[in-house]
Amino acid sequence: MIKTCRKGGDLLTLDKLLTERAAQHSRKICIKFEGRKLSYSELDNLVGLYAGGLRIMGLKNGERVMILMNNCPEYIVAYFAILRAGGVALPVNTFLTPNEISYILRDSECSMLVYGEGFGPHLEKIKNDFPILKAVRCGDIPQERAEPSHTAAADDDVAVLLYTSGTTGFPKGAMLTHRNLISNAEAIMKVVQLSFRDRILLFLPLFHSFSFTVCVILPIYAGAGIVLLTSVKPFSKVINTIFRDRITFFVAVPTVYNILSRKRMPFFVRYLVRFFIKIRACVSGAAALPESTLRAFEERFNLPLIEGYGLTEASPVVAVNPLSGVRKPASVGPPLPGIEVSVVGEDGRAMPVNGIGELLVKGPNVMKGYFNNEEETGKVLKNGWLFTGDMAKTDKDGYIYIVDRKKDLIIVDGMNIYPREVEDVVMAYPLVEECAMVGVPDGRGSELSVLYLKAVKDASVEEKEIRNYLKKNIARFKIPRRIIFIDEFPKTATGKIKKIELKTRKFSQ
Repeated sequence: MIKTCRKGGDLLTLDKLLTERAAQHSRKICIKFEGRKLSYSELDNLVGLYAGGLRIMGLKNGERVMILMNNCPEYIVAYFAILRAGGVALPVNTFLTPNEISYILRDSECSMLVYGEGFGPHLEKIKNDFPILKAVRCGDIPQERAEPSHTAAADDDVAVLLYTSGTTGFPKGAMLTHRNLISNAEAIMKVVQLSFRDRILLFLPLFHSFSFTVCVILPIYAGAGIVLLTSVKPFSKVINTIFRDRITFFVAVPTVYNILSRKRMPFFVRYLVRFFIKIRACVSGAAALPESTLRAFEERFNLPLIEGYGLTEASPVVAVNPLSGVRKPASVGPPLPGIEVSVVGEDGRAMPVNGIGELLVKGPNVMKGYFNNEEETGKVLKNGWLFTGDMAKTDKDGYIYIVDRKKDLIIVDGMNIYPREVEDVVMAYPLVEECAMVGVPDGRGSELSVLYLKAVKDASVEEKEIRNYLKKNIARFKIPRRIIFIDEFPKTATGKIKKIELKTRKFSQ
C-alpha cells in the first residue's frame, strides 16, 4: 500500500505516483489502445518529455491548461505532463460548444489549451474570443526533459480543475488536489480489491471525473493495465475487447448495463460470457442504477454488479457496495474507508436511521473549493463538511440510499444537465414566454429531459424551430429529448412553477 507521506516530508503527487509505478513495473503494459502498447516506463518517459515541452512553451507553476481531446493515450500523457510541469490540468467536456468552452477558459483564467484531432473547427472559433491563448495540438508539443523542480511541491497543491454546474446552473471549477485524488483511489482499491494483475476496460469519456479516477488513477495506483477505447460505440467492439484482452474489471454507466441486460444475444455468446470471460467485478457509477437492471444483469451474466455514489467535488467516489461482503440493491453502499457521511434535516440536525435529509460528506477526498468563487464555496463547504445537495437516508448498517436530488440536476446517460442553464437560453428566444425543464425516469437507468414551453400570446412556434435554435447555442446532450407546448404552468402562490407537478404528468415517451 502506498503512503502519501515520504521521508523528509516529500509528499506524493500524481506524477510521482506514475514514476514510482514505472520503477516497480517498468516493462508492464500500462495502456493498450488500438494495437498500440505503452509500458509504465514508456508512459513515464513520454510524460517527462511533454512536461519539458510545456515549460519551453511558457507554462508556469499553478497555471491552468485545458485538455480538449477524445479518448487516446495522448490524453493521459498530456494530463500527467501538465502536472509534472507544475501546471493544473483542466479536462473539458468534448460535447460542449465553442461558446461554452470559451466561458470555462475565461472563468478559469486558462493560459494554454492542448487539443486533439478533430477539434480544429472549435479552435478557430475559440481563438476569436482568445487571440492570445496558447493553443497546441498534443502531437506538436516539443519534447524536452522536464526539470525535477517543476513538479508540484506538496500533495495539497491543486492538481485538477473540473467544471461542474451548481444550483445556479453556471459552471464552477472544483479544485481537486493531488491528495484528494490519490486518497480516493486508495480508498476505492481497499473496497474493490484491484491489483496489478487486473485489466480494466476504459471506454467512458476521459474528461469525466468518475472515469478518470476509477479507470486511470486507480489502475495506475494498483499497477494494473488499462485497455482504452475511443468510446462505447460500436458496442460490438466493447464486447470483442472483453474477450480478446481478458478484461477483469468492467466500469460503465447504468445505460450500458441496461442494454446488456436486455440485448438479444445468441445462446452461445451468453454461454461464453457466463463461463469463459475473466471479469470478476462490474462497477456502475455516474447515475442511479435501477434495482431491476442490477438484478437482470446479474442473473443473465452471473457477474457481481456493484453500484457506487459520488460527485465531482468529492474526487468523485463517496460510497460503493463492497465486492466482498453484503451488497444491498437500491443502496450505493457504505462510505469508503476514511470518509464520513451525515444526513441532516433542514435545521441542520442529524437525522435518525432511515430519516431523509441532505447528505453531507467529510474526508480527504473533499475538494479545496471552487476556483475564484468564495461565495459558492461557502455554500457547500461548512466546518469541513461538503453539502452534496442530494437527499438521502442511511440504514442501521450505515448503507446509503439516495432518495432524490435537492438540486434540479438531470442525468441523461451519465451526463449532467442543469435545467436553469438551458432555460436561460430558451427564455432568450423572443417567442417564448415561459419554460421549465425537468427530468423523468426513462426506465433504462437514465432520465428523459423534458422541456415544457409556453409561447408568447398569438405567436406560432414550431418544435423544429426551437431545436434549431438550441443546436446553435448549447451542447447537443443538453437539448431536451421532448419539447411539450403548454397553455399554462402550474404555479405556487408566489408564482413559482411547480416542477414536481410537471414531473408527474403523463405523456408518450
